[in-house]
Amino acid sequence: MFLEILQDDQKDLFLQLAVIAARENGYVDEAESEMLLKFASEMKIPPRAEAILPLDEIVDGLAKSCDKREKKVVLFEAAGIMNTDGEYNDSEYEFLKKIAAKFEISEEELGTLMGLVSDYVALFNEIIITVIDDENEI
Repeated sequence: MFLEILQDDQKDLFLQLAVIAARENGYVDEAESEMLLKFASEMKIPPRAEAILPLDEIVDGLAKSCDKREKKVVLFEAAGIMNTDGEYNDSEYEFLKKIAAKFEISEEELGTLMGLVSDYVALFNEIIITVIDDENEI
């Protein structure tokens, strides 16, 4: 959604982060796979199924190269891929919390970003059901 503001080197790092985020619950489901493809398409870079760098190196690279706005975008989008099932589990929250700490983003700000993602997902699903779902004729 906001990934176009990232610089080219940040885009690849973000996509590697997104791959790791998608695997945080132990597997990558279909919705997460689709989101990874959409991320790559939005950033106009080749998709990837694996991260080539370790998580700490990815996060450090993003922390050093991103300004505050870009860091919030990275966290928001990472939260988005982790919320494809409509909720965050404890390991996903800890994962995001670790990144936020490296980015010098408070837990309060992280909570706000995660809440916005949850609200967005819920609203989007409601729109799909109301507008597109054949079962709910208007």
